[in-house]
Amino acid sequence: MRKLLIIHSDERIQSSVREYLTNEYSFEIDCLANSSLITNADELATYDGIVCENRYVDSEGRNIVGGQNLINFIIDHSIKKPVVILGEMEIDYGSFVSLPSRFSLRDISLQLIKSLNITDEELRHLKMPDFVSVEIANFYQLSNPCCDIYIKMTKTGVDHFVKRIYANDVLDKDIVRRYENNNLSHFFVQKEDFEKLMGQILSQSLTKVVKAFKEDKKIMEISSDTFEISQNLLNEIGITPQTVKLAKTSIVAMTKTVSGSKKLSTLLRSLLENETTYAFKRNYLTSLFFYQIIPNLGWGRGEQLKQTMDKVCYICFFHDILLREEKLLKIHSLDDMAFVDLTNEEKKLVLEHANMTTTLLQEISGIPTGIDVIVRQHHGSLNGVGFPDVYTSNLSPLAICFIVIEKYVVEILKSIEAKEKLKLNSILLELDEFFHLSSYRKIIFELKSLIN
Repeated sequence: MRKLLIIHSDERIQSSVREYLTNEYSFEIDCLANSSLITNADELATYDGIVCENRYVDSEGRNIVGGQNLINFIIDHSIKKPVVILGEMEIDYGSFVSLPSRFSLRDISLQLIKSLNITDEELRHLKMPDFVSVEIANFYQLSNPCCDIYIKMTKTGVDHFVKRIYANDVLDKDIVRRYENNNLSHFFVQKEDFEKLMGQILSQSLTKVVKAFKEDKKIMEISSDTFEISQNLLNEIGITPQTVKLAKTSIVAMTKTVSGSKKLSTLLRSLLENETTYAFKRNYLTSLFFYQIIPNLGWGRGEQLKQTMDKVCYICFFHDILLREEKLLKIHSLDDMAFVDLTNEEKKLVLEHANMTTTLLQEISGIPTGIDVIVRQHHGSLNGVGFPDVYTSNLSPLAICFIVIEKYVVEILKSIEAKEKLKLNSILLELDEFFHLSSYRKIIFELKSLIN
């Protein structure tokens, strides 16, 4: 089996190309977001060929010629691998070749067959089944699929393919999500439709990327449904469209304020531009709950309330900004920490990140006062180090509010990730049993009011 490396910053294009080449030619495929992640020649040793985008936008908004950088790396290290660059680039020599910006999946496959010297005999062994699986995540971006879509049902050991979505039917995110919530990971299409469907998915993705580069815009934009949390879900948990709008406006304002800090602005931009990550989902949902209930907590009105609300985005998006890995973000106690395999450096970072972040925030002018105190206390520790044995009432009221809301959001995301039915009342009951002080239960009461 041939093994390929696909390097592309757009997850939708990456997924489309991977699905097509895996199903059509049985290639084994690994993926990377950009070529800068390759630091050692040995990392490329196991691959028969590489497919790489010609350029990408980095976390600081710069246009990087990733394809050329990869070619230079390969030449400098005397690596003999065929490389197919997606997008125009003047490198058509040796084993390097580029395709037009609006390439098709067939363009990629034909070029790989040529570059990898795949024989007719090999191709004859790559017969596709009558029905081909396609990851369900690919369908979130399709509004009208170009072919019929099937699900697989197995009865008495025999697979049956049942048509559930007809060609050109309206297909919105909520329909796809319902199937996914029922533990469906793949749809199926007939083999003669597979290339056409994957081409449609790729075409929609490419159109957005090409347009963004031409207009010099960021490819990622802040929105509530691109990270798989739809307005329907937000309605279910009690978040109004007005609150979503307020949160988005606050995120933009916060981004401008911290632009003077190179380290924090870079970390923040990376977080905001990767909306499908656990970090973004958790922080964004936490901010929405904050905005929704703060007016009901009796913390003032008018300008006083505005000053409190101005702090929300900073608390939610900066409290764990130094924790870059999901496994670290999911540690909320010493018990959690004991179940995760961590290096000494990771342990130190988890235990001290609140205090370290506070130091960085204190260097920024223009942020709301008191942010550093709340971030330091966001795990319930007054000095920003470690985790407390019990939660006390001698914390900032905003820190207490954050602790309760984040725990609520963490449990909601656990249910979504496990594809379980969302039982908000059960989660709130667990919070009642976990938090015993009235200052914490006041927040739980307001969260209950959103769904009752």
